[in-house]
Formats: sequence, structure tokens, C-alpha cells
Amino acid sequence: MFSKIYIWLFTAVSHIAFIASGYEMNMTEYFKMPNLYEFDDYDRCLQEFSKSRETYCFVRAEVLPQNNSEAWHAIAEISKYNKHHFDHRHLYFGLCLRWCKDDLAEAGVDVVKELYTGLLTNNTKLNTYVNLFTAEESNRQQYNTILNQCINLKLLPSYGLRAVSMIEYCETNHTVVEMDTWNLIFYAVTFVLILLVAASSLFDFYLKQTPNDKDISKEDHYKSAVAGIGNKLCVSFSITRNWYRLNQEPVGKLGRDLRFLDCFKFFCMFLVVFAHTNWILYEGAISNPQDNERLLHTVAGTLLISGGLITITFFVFSGLLLTINWIALTKQKNELSNMEYVGLFIKFNLFRYLRLTIPYAFVILLSGVYFENPGGPLWRHIVEREQLACRKNWWVNLLYINNYYRNNEKCMLQSWYLASDTFSFIISLLLLMMAHKWPQIRNWLFGCVGGFFYVLPGFIAYFGEYDPFFVPSPQ
Repeated sequence: MFSKIYIWLFTAVSHIAFIASGYEMNMTEYFKMPNLYEFDDYDRCLQEFSKSRETYCFVRAEVLPQNNSEAWHAIAEISKYNKHHFDHRHLYFGLCLRWCKDDLAEAGVDVVKELYTGLLTNNTKLNTYVNLFTAEESNRQQYNTILNQCINLKLLPSYGLRAVSMIEYCETNHTVVEMDTWNLIFYAVTFVLILLVAASSLFDFYLKQTPNDKDISKEDHYKSAVAGIGNKLCVSFSITRNWYRLNQEPVGKLGRDLRFLDCFKFFCMFLVVFAHTNWILYEGAISNPQDNERLLHTVAGTLLISGGLITITFFVFSGLLLTINWIALTKQKNELSNMEYVGLFIKFNLFRYLRLTIPYAFVILLSGVYFENPGGPLWRHIVEREQLACRKNWWVNLLYINNYYRNNEKCMLQSWYLASDTFSFIISLLLLMMAHKWPQIRNWLFGCVGGFFYVLPGFIAYFGEYDPFFVPSPQ
């Protein structure tokens, strides 16, 4: 009986998957559109005339409606599938200023005057970059007009289209990265950490050679705790000791019982990394966006790009471990006073905050360090955007409110998880304490809270006009 049900279920799912994968893109219409990304040769622009000051600008453009243009009709038709396709109204240009001026000179003064369309100012995503790249304001004032003319010189003859545009940033061949305070702090902190690790490792090795406890052999020295608070602090940065701690077997029955979670963690982490790797395909400049767009019309493609949803599993792990630790604690002492509840609440959150925030702060510090551009025209668009956001909003991340405050200028986009997990931890701990304090209402408490959080996403999706299911779009 059950085998027949499984067979029918498998057949139904396969049929639905086949139907969902049946979209066919009209490639004849597709190639009537301008390329999403059009970049002049970045290296040649900045290196060919190295003795003079050369400028290369990354410009965002938005195509204006042109009802008499076949290219515009293709853009409107293909871009309406916004969950699977790029918005082909939004174009990205890498323009060499010298070549741009040469092209305009060949076009003639009368033609050039008619090319300027205007500035792109009503694009929310672009405005985020404009607000971060404030140092580019002089370049925008100086080059916005001429680069808009160059873009329209490319679009008008070939596609019958015009576009408004805005410079995101410009590069020159004489750019020098200055050693500012942020960079100096990072290098100083890194140097101190290296010294601590070296000194701690040497001190630990010294303790190994001069053991005070004869019951501990030299082979087991790094696996055993040292005596005295001072010695424990001094060996806390020891490479060898920490290596053994990372690889040691779980201690106690509970640790051994929970080892099965490592398997789930591995597969979940694999899917998360795999999904983020696929997202990179949509972040950089690609000459064949149609392949990625067609991929998203398949079930496999949707699963690949949505693999980040498996991150939710880590919330389950976090809640499970918190509950286990709380139960273990209350087994030792079942009756707790109000002050003890307050003390435990502070202790749990303080220890968690310190454990997470110290390494988290170092990664934020690293994310804000300026490096010379080794990666071409999109380096600043991808990397420097995060550098500037981290320099501006580092304190927002350290307070774990980055999902709610200045969330359009996020430092370390992936840190959304830590912020969400922090608030989930606080709420879950409060619920566990309430259930322990008043066991007679425990079932009602968990039932009402579970029902509330079950219904809440529906209200948020409805009144906020969000999609009920998270499906990442290419743009």
C-alpha cells in the first residue's frame, strides 16, 4: 500500500518538475537587446598611456521606454519574469574616458548635443552605492554628462534606445591606497595576535619540557589542562594546544550522543557554500546571461540558487543545543529565584556575546581594510562596497541589529544569520525560563508562541507585499 503511494507521489512530483522546466526562451528576441555588461578593456585603458593620467569609470544605466524600438519590446517582455531573469533595463558599462572622448569627437558636435539624456537618480540599489562612494562626487560632476553621451552613442544607432546613467566610481592609473587609521589598526592587531600566538606556543612548549605534574607524560601535555589560572591564560593562544582541542573527542555522554549532528552540519554547510558559489555567477559580469536565466526555469536551477535556505537548519541546531544546556542546568537545581533567573539570563547572553563578538570584530576589521585593486573594473563594486559599509556601520554589526538598522548598507551581508540567531537566542531563552518558572502554563505558552510565529510570516508577507517564499532573483 505504502509503496504504491510513494510511486504515485514520485510520479506526480516528477511530472510537476517536468512541466515547471518547460519554459522556452525566444532567443531571436533575446539577442535584440543590448548586452547587460559592456566593458572597455580595463588593463589597456590604464596601461597603454601610463605616463598620462587615464580614467576608467564604472557606470550604471537604465534604458528609457521607446515604443518604436524592437529592442525595448524585447526588454519589456523578457524582464517581466523578474524571478528568473535579469532586469534588462539596467545596464552596466565600463568606459575608458580617453576612448569615450575619441568616439564623441568622431561623431561630431551636433550629434553629441542630442545624446545627453539625464542622470539616473531614482534607483534604490544604485543610490546605496552612491551614498557609500561619496569620494566619487567630483568624478560624477566632471564626467557624468560625457559618459552618458557615450552610452547613448552606443545604444542609439544599434538598438534605437536611450538611457539615463550615473557613475558609480572611477579608477585612474595613478591611484595610491593610503595607509589610514583603519588599516593601521588592523595591522597592529594582527601583529599583536601573531606575537601572542608565538609567545603562548613557546611558553606551552617550555611547560612541556619542565612538567610540574609527573603523572602527565610529555605526549599528553597538550591534551591536559595546565595548573594555575596564570598558566591557563598564558597557554590560551598556543597553536599546538588549540589544535588538539579542535580535534579532541567529545567529552562526556552528552557530547558523544550529539556527535550525529556533525553529519548534518557538514551537509548543510556544503549546501550553503554551494548556493553562495552559484550566486557569484549572478554578481559578476557575464556575457551569456541567458544561460543562467534558463537555468532558473528548471527545478534543479531553483534548488541550486535557493540552497541558502538550508541555513534555517542551523537555527534548529542552535535551539536544540540551548534547550539541552538549559535542561542540564535545571536538573542540577530545579528551584530558582527571580534573581537567579536574571543572573542566568545575563550569564548566557554575555558569554555568548563575548564568544561570538571577539572573532566577529576581527573579521569586520579585516573586511574594512583597503587593498589595491587587483581584480579589474568590478573589484570596487563588489569588494570596496563592503569595505566602506564596514567602516561606516561596524558598530551596527557588533550590536547585532544589522537586519533592522541600515540594512541597505550591510557590512558583511552573510552576517544576517548572526543577527537573527542572536535575537532568536534571547527570545528562546526567555521562553525556556518562563516555562520553567510556571510549568503549569508550559503547554499553552509553547502552543501560543508556536502559533504566533507560524502565522506571523503570513502577515508580514501580505501587508509588506513580499513573496511568501524566498526565491532569489538574478538581480
